[in-house]
Amino acid sequence: MRASEYVPRNEDEAAIIRLIRTVGAGWERKDVDQIMSAYAPDATQRAWDNPDVMRDYAGIRNEALGAFRDPDLGEVGFDDWIHRIYIANNTAAVEINQRFHGWSRDHYYRDVWMFVRRKGTWLLFRYDYEPQPPFLAQ
Repeated sequence: MRASEYVPRNEDEAAIIRLIRTVGAGWERKDVDQIMSAYAPDATQRAWDNPDVMRDYAGIRNEALGAFRDPDLGEVGFDDWIHRIYIANNTAAVEINQRFHGWSRDHYYRDVWMFVRRKGTWLLFRYDYEPQPPFLAQ
């Protein structure tokens, strides 16, 4: 189900879905502060330009800023399809198929977004992905 249509089953899922939507909306608006508001200060993310490299919080921010400075980026769009949300105590994993539009074409990924609850607040802790072929709506 699309993240924009996902109906949370409880408050934990609602908070996690808000973070997923925050990241997508931040990319669409090219607003790095909005994007980073979803991340924990010790978050890591697989680098978009090198899947063998993990970026820390500052690296995630710099990577987004670099993309936003690229005149070829053009209009950005996210279409996240949530398959499963697993919550165990203070951690959660969300399995997502993603269509990212930028640089004048669609890019497709299989993602795992990992969240941690700290002091009652959910934060994005790790974002991992791999490219995949285009997918069809199911």
